[in-house]
Amino acid sequence: HLTEDTLKNPILDYVQHIVMSPPGATFTCATTSAAPEGHTYDKYEAVKEDFLAGNITPDQLKEGLIESLNTLLQPVRDHFTNNETAKGLLEQVREFKREAAPVASGDEAPKVFRLDLVKEGVVQPNSHLVMAPLPNSTPTMQSAADILTKLKAVDADTPKVLLLRDWTALVNNALDADVKLIPAYHAILLSTLRALDIHLHGEDGAIMKNATIVLQSEAILKDPSNYWISVINAGRHFQLDTVMGGMKDADCVGKVIGRLMMIGDVLGVNPKSIALEMENDGDMNISSAMANMNLGGDDSATSPSTQSVEATLIEEFYSIKLSHPSLQSILPVPTITHNTSSPNLALQQPRESIAHKQEIDEYFLTDDPKVNGKSKMKKAFCEPGNIDFCPPIALLTYFGGLDSGAGKGVTISRSPENGGDVTYTSKSQVEADFESGALHPGDLKGCISTIMVEVLTKTSEAIKKDGSAAKGVKALKAWEKKMSKQKKK
Repeated sequence: HLTEDTLKNPILDYVQHIVMSPPGATFTCATTSAAPEGHTYDKYEAVKEDFLAGNITPDQLKEGLIESLNTLLQPVRDHFTNNETAKGLLEQVREFKREAAPVASGDEAPKVFRLDLVKEGVVQPNSHLVMAPLPNSTPTMQSAADILTKLKAVDADTPKVLLLRDWTALVNNALDADVKLIPAYHAILLSTLRALDIHLHGEDGAIMKNATIVLQSEAILKDPSNYWISVINAGRHFQLDTVMGGMKDADCVGKVIGRLMMIGDVLGVNPKSIALEMENDGDMNISSAMANMNLGGDDSATSPSTQSVEATLIEEFYSIKLSHPSLQSILPVPTITHNTSSPNLALQQPRESIAHKQEIDEYFLTDDPKVNGKSKMKKAFCEPGNIDFCPPIALLTYFGGLDSGAGKGVTISRSPENGGDVTYTSKSQVEADFESGALHPGDLKGCISTIMVEVLTKTSEAIKKDGSAAKGVKALKAWEKKMSKQKKK
């Protein structure tokens, strides 16, 4: 309230703000001292004064308000009664309300309002759903590897869906909710994914060629009404604290809306399975890498002790709101897995403070020029004999195809004094030689530097060939430069 209201009387509020708000408006009300037709007031203060003095009883005030509101509403009623167009619209609204609120019997399945992308022909039934990370200005190879790992988590015959959540990015204020930067990020990510996919699996075995790319905004606009009703219904079902999970009150409200939208997205795709990150707040790069980083030799460090907030929300919504037997065959609870098998592609050990974290130094970026294959690898952490955290071994295993099941081998060039060239076909072989000292850090780094130059050459060429991705790189760098200048002020 702009003025203190100690009465908090809703009837007086209606008289003041509805009936008497237009210039020259009056209010007629019976009073204990007036004639039967009542007294007409032209100032609200006089109405309030008489009510407080007892000259207007509560029943008289209510009756006066009813008469005044009917006078205001009568022209509207007449319009919807006499105008054929308005009359038809009103009947449509009434029909929609009747359809939207059916009285279900104990055996009748409740009506589920949702986007149906299978019916719309956008996705195939019984698919595997993977959600791309929310856009940021420094897309990394880690994020691309995470996505490919999650897509690869199911067999080749299972339809795969990669959802680009552009509207969720908007509500989360990703990249300042810039409608040009968000698609720029997605263009770079897709170009990198396709190039890296072919590098790892070859043209014939590429995963992305059998994946359906779904842009969230385009999907929602297939049936926006039912989509947003599903999101609203999710919001009605959950307590705010449940949706917030570990969030702080100061966190962006967009994260709450984004989590509710995720339920709407899942209902729309109706997948057989979903691959999630343990922390799905938009920075999947760091969360998956940290989840897979084992610095102490304890296997439990690489497996989640609890499932994500998103998984909890999805499972609860399905188990309670979609538990009717007839719905379980139409909307079965999807199998939810958490990504703990992605490689850790970090180049440096975890920083003590997040303020010191810089992805540009700690990861290979998707748009890194090929020269960075050597320069970043030269700076990468590589302690002799340390196999608990050795970025060159992790990168060699992933980008070199060791343990991929394809029988690939990697030859590391060494001088005759260091034992001559040696070929490895598994990560364990590399680790054994590195731990014993038979494999020198310099030789290891030299080999993976060559591989990373090859990988970055392929991704750079793919981005340059894609006009949207090439422009996107420039746009993100310009935005990053602008943000850097603002921080210095």
